[in-house]
Amino acid sequence: MTQENSKDKMNVFNPEDHLLLHQLRLLEWIDAKNSNEEGEREEVQIAAPVLPDRWHLTKDVTLYPWQKECVDSWFGNDTRGTVKVVTGGGKTILALAIIERLQCTKQVNLRVAIIVPTIVLMNQWFDELIKSGNVTAKFIAKRGGGYKEDFSDGSRILICVLASACKELPKLVKEAKIGSKLLLIADECHRFGAKKMAHIFEAERAFSLGLSATPERDEDDDENEASHASNDSREKPSYDNSLLGQELGGIICNYTLSDALKDGIIPRFTINHYGLNLNRDERVQYDRLSRSISDKRKELQARAPKGCSSGGSFFGWIRKTAKQNRGQLSSIASNFESETTRRKALLYGMESRKAAVEKLIDKELAVNPDARIVLFHERIDEVNNLFIRLKNNNLPVIAEHSRLPDSIREAGLELFRRGIARIIVSARSLIEGFNVPAIDVGIIIASSTSSRQRIQSLGRVLRKHRTSTGEEKTSCTHILYAHNTTDDAIYSKEEWGGITGIECNNYFLWDIGSDPQPQDGPPKRPLPADINVDSGKLEPGCVYPGKYEGEEFKYDTNGNISNSSGQYVKNPGSVIEDIQKISSRARRFKITQQCNYVLVSFCDDTVWKTKFVCKLIKQFEYHGTDPEVFYSDETFKEWESKAVPGDLYKSQSAPIVFKVKYKTKQGHKVISKKVKGGEVFARTEEKANDKLMGRDADSLVGIVGNLKKQITSVTQLEVNEMNHVLYRQGGSYYFVYALKNGLEFPD
Repeated sequence: MTQENSKDKMNVFNPEDHLLLHQLRLLEWIDAKNSNEEGEREEVQIAAPVLPDRWHLTKDVTLYPWQKECVDSWFGNDTRGTVKVVTGGGKTILALAIIERLQCTKQVNLRVAIIVPTIVLMNQWFDELIKSGNVTAKFIAKRGGGYKEDFSDGSRILICVLASACKELPKLVKEAKIGSKLLLIADECHRFGAKKMAHIFEAERAFSLGLSATPERDEDDDENEASHASNDSREKPSYDNSLLGQELGGIICNYTLSDALKDGIIPRFTINHYGLNLNRDERVQYDRLSRSISDKRKELQARAPKGCSSGGSFFGWIRKTAKQNRGQLSSIASNFESETTRRKALLYGMESRKAAVEKLIDKELAVNPDARIVLFHERIDEVNNLFIRLKNNNLPVIAEHSRLPDSIREAGLELFRRGIARIIVSARSLIEGFNVPAIDVGIIIASSTSSRQRIQSLGRVLRKHRTSTGEEKTSCTHILYAHNTTDDAIYSKEEWGGITGIECNNYFLWDIGSDPQPQDGPPKRPLPADINVDSGKLEPGCVYPGKYEGEEFKYDTNGNISNSSGQYVKNPGSVIEDIQKISSRARRFKITQQCNYVLVSFCDDTVWKTKFVCKLIKQFEYHGTDPEVFYSDETFKEWESKAVPGDLYKSQSAPIVFKVKYKTKQGHKVISKKVKGGEVFARTEEKANDKLMGRDADSLVGIVGNLKKQITSVTQLEVNEMNHVLYRQGGSYYFVYALKNGLEFPD
C-alpha cells in the first residue's frame, strides 16, 4: 500500500465520526459492565445452583397441536426419529418438550448432546434453554467457538458445534460413561449427511432426534454446480434408507409450510420470481462456456467407468480424475471443473442481478421506509461488492458472512435487531439459525439449485410480526434467476408451487430497462438428455422421458433409410420393422447422440408423443446419395475441383485420420494439434522445413478465417484419409480445404 493510499484509509472517518464511534463503544462498555455487576450481585444473593429433580423446559409455553402429536410419535417410535418441520414452525420448543418429558418420565439421569452447525445456533439454544426452563446455566455446557466445556462438573446438557462434535463427541461420551442415558439431538440434521460427519454417530447413545426443515440431502450439498445441469433422472434413496435415517430414525412428522400457514403459525406471504437476462457480453461468454462444457461432458461421459456416466457419481469421478495424473483425461476433467466454476461465477455476478436488487429495495422502501430487508447470496465476494454498492447509495446496510470477525458479525446483527441497520446482505450464513422475528422482505439474489436452500431462505422471512398499530404483517420474498440458462433448473427439482402454494407465487420476465412482464408460470422443466435417461425403464413403445433429439432419418416405401444429407444407410437392420410395430404412420425418426436410442414422434389424437423404439446396436454405415452407389477416388477428385469452403461434404463416412484446431496464439492465427502432454502448431511457410507443407498451413489459416466470418462455429477441424479438411455441424461434414502436401508439425 502506498503512503497516499494509507493516508486515505486513515481519513475514512472525520473527527465527528471518530467521536461518535468512541462514544458508542464507551456506552457499550458501560452497559456491559453494569450487566456484569448486576449478575455478580445476584450471585451473592442466591444459593449455589441446584439441579431440579424434574426439568421444566417449556414453562409459559403452550404447545401447538402438531407439537404434542409429534412428541407422542417420537416416544411411540422407540424414542428416535427425525422431525421435518418448516422453518419458523417451532422445532426448538418441540425438542425442549421431548427433553422435558424424557427426563421426567423415562430417564431421570438424562444427558443431552445438542449438535448444531454454527456458533450462532449454539448461543441461541443456550439462550432458549435458560429462558424457557428451570435448568440453570451451571448445568449447560458449550463446546466450539472457543468453548471447551464437556459433561464434567455436573453438566447435563452439552451444546456442541458440528465441527467440534465430529472430532470429539464419541470420546467425550465414552470418557463420561453416559452413553446409556444420552439423547443426541441433531439440529439442521441435513448438514450431518456427508461422509466426513459420520464420526458423530460413533458416539454411544440411547435416544436420537433429528430436526430440519429439509432433512433430505440435496445434490448441491456437494457444492457441485454441474450436477444440476445433468438432469439426472435416477431415483434417489429415501431418507429412511439414508445414513441419517438409519442413525437418527426415519421421518416421524412432516409439518409443512402449508400446514403452518393454515394453523396461523406463519404469516401470509407472496413470492415473486424474476427471470433476468444476461447482457450481450455476458451471453457471449455464457454460450461459449456452455458449448465447451457440453463437449467436455460428452467426452468424459464416454470415458467414464460403467455406472458413473451421470449424476453425483459422475461428478465425483470428475473431481477425482482432475486431481490424478492421467494425462489428457485429467486435463479435460480439470478444465471441465474450471469452466463450470467460471460459468457459475458469471451467472452470480451478472449485472442485471445487482440492478434488480437496487430497484426492488427502492420499491420496498418507497412503500415502507422502515422495512427490514434480508438479501441472500451464494458468494462472499459478491456480498462485499453489493454491500459497497448499496452503502454508496446511502442505504442503512450491513454485510454478514463467515469470513468476518465474530465481533463485527455480532455487532452488525445487533444493529439490525435494533432497527439501526435495515438491510442485511448475507452469504449463506443466515440461511440457518438466524432468529430475527421482524423481517419484512427477503431477496434471494442468487442461489444454487438446492431446493433446501430456497426453503430455508424463505423460512427466515416467514416469522409472524405486527405493525406499530397491531396489524399482522404479510411477508414478501423476491427470487432472482438468470433466464434461459442453467439457472432455470431451480424449478426442475421440485414443484415449488406445490410446496408453497400455487396462489402465493408470481412469475415475471424482467428486462431491467423496462417493467417486469408477468408470466403464466415458472420455466418449463428441461427434459433430460439421453445419457441421463434410466435405460432400465425403457421398453419398445413406452413414452420416452427425455428430449426428442439426435440425427434425423427417414425411410421410403422401398425400405431405404436416408439421413438429412440424402445419404442412404447400408445396414438398416430391423429398425423399420421395429418402428412400424409402434406407429405405422411414422416415416421419420431420430437416433440420440450418446446412447443411440431410436425415437419416433407422432401426433396421437391431437397430442404429440415421443416413444422409444429400440437401441441401435451397430452404427449406421452409408452409401452415397443413391442407393448402393459408392464414390471412387476419381469421383472425389472431380468433386474436389468444384468444391468451395462450406459445401456439404460428398461422403459423410470417410475415415478421419486426425483432428486439428483453429485458434489464436500470441496474436497470430494458427493450426494446433493435441499431442501427449500438450499441443503442437502447424509450421508456416516461413518456419517449415517443407515449404510446400508450410504453404498449406498458411492457406488453411486464411480459408478458415474467411469462413468464420460467415459460420462462427468453425473452430474444430478434422482431416480425413483423402487429406480433406472438414468441419462438423448438425451431424454432417462440410468441406474446408484440400491439402495438397499436408501439414508439418514439430516432433
